[in-house]
Amino acid sequence: MNGYKDKVINYGIPILLSVVLATLLQLPQLLNHLGLVGADTIFHFSRFYDTAQQIQNHNFSYFQMNYGMGKTGRIVNAIYGPFFAYLLGALLLVAGSWLRFQILLVYLLFIISGIGMYRLCIKLKMSQFVASIVTSLFLLNGYICYWIPSNSFNAWGAALMPYILMQGVALFNDGKKHFNWISLAITMAIVGQVHLLSTLLSVLVLIPFFIYGLISTTDKRKMWRDTIKAVVVCLLLTANVWGAFLVLYPNNLMGAPLDFSPVLTALRLKAVGTITAWVQIQEVMILLFSLQILYVILNYRSLKLNVFFTIEGAIFLFISSDLFPWQFIQKHYPAVSNYFQFPNRFTAIAYPLLFVGIGLTVKRLTKKYDFQIKILVEVLLIMICLFNFKADLRENILKVNEAKANVERINDFRNKDLTAIIDKNHTGNPDYLPLNARKNSWDIAGMVSAKLNDDKGYNKRALSGGKLKIEWQSNKNKQTNLPITVYSQSQLNVNGKKVNPKLNEIGMPQVTAKVGENTAILSFKTPIWFTVLLYISILGWIIMMIYGVFRLVKIIKK
Repeated sequence: MNGYKDKVINYGIPILLSVVLATLLQLPQLLNHLGLVGADTIFHFSRFYDTAQQIQNHNFSYFQMNYGMGKTGRIVNAIYGPFFAYLLGALLLVAGSWLRFQILLVYLLFIISGIGMYRLCIKLKMSQFVASIVTSLFLLNGYICYWIPSNSFNAWGAALMPYILMQGVALFNDGKKHFNWISLAITMAIVGQVHLLSTLLSVLVLIPFFIYGLISTTDKRKMWRDTIKAVVVCLLLTANVWGAFLVLYPNNLMGAPLDFSPVLTALRLKAVGTITAWVQIQEVMILLFSLQILYVILNYRSLKLNVFFTIEGAIFLFISSDLFPWQFIQKHYPAVSNYFQFPNRFTAIAYPLLFVGIGLTVKRLTKKYDFQIKILVEVLLIMICLFNFKADLRENILKVNEAKANVERINDFRNKDLTAIIDKNHTGNPDYLPLNARKNSWDIAGMVSAKLNDDKGYNKRALSGGKLKIEWQSNKNKQTNLPITVYSQSQLNVNGKKVNPKLNEIGMPQVTAKVGENTAILSFKTPIWFTVLLYISILGWIIMMIYGVFRLVKIIKK
């Protein structure tokens, strides 16, 4: 009974803490009943609107988007967190409005993040109070709190990082207790279904833990064998993700995301800022990290795990910052600008590593020194949390004050008609468009806004079987660029005839229109082998859910 009570407490504390912080940080929005639009909001809203409509209309199209992205037939969700996109699409339908959906997402993000970090701290035998402070630091710094004003999807990868670090601790301690390869496989697969780039970051953060565990374990063969099992199961659970890449990339020249200068998007350690996210960091956080690194250097012989967390965190903090030679990288490896985009993304690894290290330090100090030192250290950390909270809240208040001027958008967020925001705000992102030649992503974004999003005079609607119908009137026989995108696997019928049209720079087909009413039908031919992979992935998740239920029942019985 006491064990059950402890489990309830150790889940109840982080949930309560996460809900309180999420509520306080969203208070400006909650009081004014308005939503916020950041740089990525419309792009992701359009993704989730598409899956929501697929679910609502029972008309599924895994690749071609017939509802979102301006009903252009673009492909995004298939290679950008596919299963998670369907989950959030279902949540959108439950929410019923974009305002409620945005608020619910913040609570969901904070609860997932909070539980993960708190459970990691408890796993490392920190007290509940110290675990709560570390969790607060995690929620109030970096991409988690930055989700509220920006809707940057890096936040979801950052939210899952504590769960990855739990696997890292298990790998690190393999010599004492062998790691659970099924748990490792599921955790990595979940990250893959949410945010693909975070999967790469997760691998990077786990490699040092794995190497140490492999060196220290007495049964290296078993560790290798179970690691390979975890990789295989993870590949099966994410077969739909890497399978979609195999469908698209060998046969299409795919557009890259917008490129940003890594010099401008690195974390500014040389010049501290007023907020706790994106490229800014407060003086108090730099001081805290510096003291932690110094403490570990001076006591490295007796702090094995703490050294691991802190040094690895410090390395990733350095890589994320303007101290790293990003100017050289940008000059010699320009692809980094397109595909990695922002060096500050490494803070999604650096921050949780360093915060856990700080928690381990506080744990040791409170055991080694008297009660007064314990109180002093904990009060200082609480003060730092308050500084961070004040900075985050101030940023959100500024965003809300800016949003108040757009009354139409405020009403659209509250409207139960989800199409209002989607129809009025087309996304200009160049991501994953079929190109005829490699071009600057900002130039492609301009073409999307000027050509692909210019669909006046066209009537588009989704047909059963995942097809998209485009209708328009023409006063003469002429060549017309349809506001849709065509991939190598796409099929286009115009006025009842299958055509193989000439495509412009961003995959828009040029077709011959006749006098009067014209109709085009766009569909995507999915390879049979991919359908097999998709079903393997779905079946794998069903099996894992059944396995999870059995484990939960077993734990409850204990």
